[in-house]
Amino acid sequence: MNIEIANRLVELRKKNGLSQEELADKLGLSRQAVSKWERAESSPDTDNLICLAKLYNVSLDDLLQTNQDIEEIAEDVKEKESEKENSIKELKEKLEEKRWANLPPEEQARYKKISTIDHIATGILYIVAVAVYFTISFLYNDQWQKLWVIFLVPVVISSIVSCIKKRRFTPFAFPVLTALVYLTIGVYLGIWHPTWVMFLAVPLFYTLAGPLDKSIAEKRGEKIDPDDYDEEDEDKE
Repeated sequence: MNIEIANRLVELRKKNGLSQEELADKLGLSRQAVSKWERAESSPDTDNLICLAKLYNVSLDDLLQTNQDIEEIAEDVKEKESEKENSIKELKEKLEEKRWANLPPEEQARYKKISTIDHIATGILYIVAVAVYFTISFLYNDQWQKLWVIFLVPVVISSIVSCIKKRRFTPFAFPVLTALVYLTIGVYLGIWHPTWVMFLAVPLFYTLAGPLDKSIAEKRGEKIDPDDYDEEDEDKE
């Protein structure tokens, strides 16, 4: 929202004898949301714009009228999007620092080493998968529609590295492995039923792996590792 419209929202609110708190209550919003509109830091959504127009007894055209040209508006939007991206990036960096602070130096070094290996290995595996796919498909024309399942292999292998890195079982991509086995049997052997029952093992895996991971972590006296950081703390941040 440009400053011209923001100022108009301030004028209309005061003209109707409303404080930011009172307006927020009428709209079912927080006072901070109204404050951001009036500082041109954010824009009301369509529903709120309609409510504001009715509340102030003005048309949407009058509410949103501006002397800015299209180029200026587009530049403002671009600038705000850039600011938003930078804020998100800064927040992620802070969260990353907070995550690593939970680990001792030697554990941080182990994580970084295995993470580097994981990234390199995953990249190589995808390159190999692409090479194998096109090579076999060119040699055997009937493999184009079947061999695509090979692209699930790097995901499974990468998850095994994550298990080693975290010393946990739950990071293992068991659902992907199950899908890989099921699709391979179905595509190459045509046995789609009753092999689908193997998907019932997915919830069983997590039912067993979760408590097992927790038990192992408690015995080792381990703290939360970087990738297991609680998302609730992220929301609080």
